[in-house]
Amino acid sequence: MKRLMNLAGVVVLACAPAACAPSAQPADDLVVQDVDELVAQAVTPLPEDLRAGATVVTYDPETGNRNVLRQGTNFAECQPKNADTGFRRCHSTASAPRRDLEATLRAEGQSGEEIGAALAAAREAGTLPAPPQGMMRYRLYDEPDRIQHLWVMSLPGATSEMIGVSTTAQRDASLAGQGLPWLMRDGTPGAHVMIPINPRPSESTISDVASDDIAQAVLPLPEDLRDGATVYTYDPSTGERIVLRQGTNYVECQPRNPETLFTRCRHTVTGPRRDLQAKLRAEGKSAEEIQAAVAAALEAGTIQNAPFGTVSYRLYGNDDRIRYLWTMSVPGATAESIGVSTEGQRDSSLRGEGLPWLMRAGTPAAHIMIPINK
Repeated sequence: MKRLMNLAGVVVLACAPAACAPSAQPADDLVVQDVDELVAQAVTPLPEDLRAGATVVTYDPETGNRNVLRQGTNFAECQPKNADTGFRRCHSTASAPRRDLEATLRAEGQSGEEIGAALAAAREAGTLPAPPQGMMRYRLYDEPDRIQHLWVMSLPGATSEMIGVSTTAQRDASLAGQGLPWLMRDGTPGAHVMIPINPRPSESTISDVASDDIAQAVLPLPEDLRDGATVYTYDPSTGERIVLRQGTNYVECQPRNPETLFTRCRHTVTGPRRDLQAKLRAEGKSAEEIQAAVAAALEAGTIQNAPFGTVSYRLYGNDDRIRYLWTMSVPGATAESIGVSTEGQRDSSLRGEGLPWLMRAGTPAAHIMIPINK
């Protein structure tokens, strides 16, 4: 006979030794088999390259004690499907102290408000370390009434204006498999970017064609940012900026480049950098000379880097490149610091199955590539 043990809403099957018939599979084998199944289930929110090395844990609901089902080797830590919420979740191991404290307080019967206050007090006292900026967490859900595959990047204090991301919720679009990232809890310590992972579309709806240059230039943006975006080009002979439409928000776009075929939109804070690059290019400077000049200007403070978490947008009309790509700037970030894989997703993205990944890890140019499947 099998008995059920409930670990924080997770059901674990085990065989009571006295009830196991001699001819039956040994009890230890049954327990191992069930734990293996839980481990395999728990890591499914992660990219495939992170699954084998992830730690898997549950929490005892009576005591809040951590139960390690598998000790991992990388920076990811997962919990099996919660029977109450239906969620499978994975986090960075750097956030484990917070989750351990939450589990202990929950086992003591404290309310959500009390737990939130205790966590804030622990951070203030320094007994609970602040999470690294940009930490990613992962969530998977089986039913169609919630976003089924969701990544969430923590950006405490971030605002829409600061990082260039819309705050218009994408829940309904995500349920329809067409979701775009958006910012929640704008400007608060709990600010985070929701990144829905859309399923592979049967037929892509992405297009870079529009009726005129201005309408075409803003196509990479979420719809609610398009009307307020500045649209401009550069005079190739002088590098001077030519404004086609002065906008009212924090993003600016250039029409499709006839040489690269890319349509790009970026945060206005990066405008001076691009203006400098355009002038140097018009003077005939090489790529190396332009790079050195930009580095010198950054050092001198005459231009500035975009804030951590700033997003840029790119659109492409053909199938030989990623058609719709958002890029989040995370200077200095590593796979370990923010919990994001560095395994490239270009081929998967071309198939409409791409997942975000980190490029140029540990450098000032570190950024997360976010392919949009739709």
